[in-house]
Amino acid sequence: MSGTEVLDQLFTTSARTDADVVALVSGVVGPPIRRQCWVLFLDERALPIPLLLPVSDLPLQPDEHVEDFATLVAEVCVDNAASEVVLAWERPGETQLFPVDWEWIDACACAFAERAVRLRGQVVVNATGASMVELHDAEELGPVLR
Repeated sequence: MSGTEVLDQLFTTSARTDADVVALVSGVVGPPIRRQCWVLFLDERALPIPLLLPVSDLPLQPDEHVEDFATLVAEVCVDNAASEVVLAWERPGETQLFPVDWEWIDACACAFAERAVRLRGQVVVNATGASMVELHDAEELGPVLR
């Protein structure tokens, strides 16, 4: 199957389960190259909308720009009839999430919720592959998410 056929299949398959979301992110993002966040948009049937928003200029730690980021994503959702979004955190060379990553994950979840953007899930793409981010995994880190 060619690369175009794989992408066509990804964009015509609903991302209803966590495994579907991880497969979508893996197919779209591929192996991690640079530290950035990807926003993937899903319609009301959980089908990917053929629009990707790679964001590579986020500061190391979340700041007041998280609100701007969430506002931008909310506007793109409205403009493109997206019902929910997936955030993919590309982290080359890493095998784990660090406290600063958890800060971003939490800050985006809160900012998106404030703007009524349904966050289908967050995925990390690192040296070990792609996997869903589970907020309970951060409990070991202490008060980062509180």
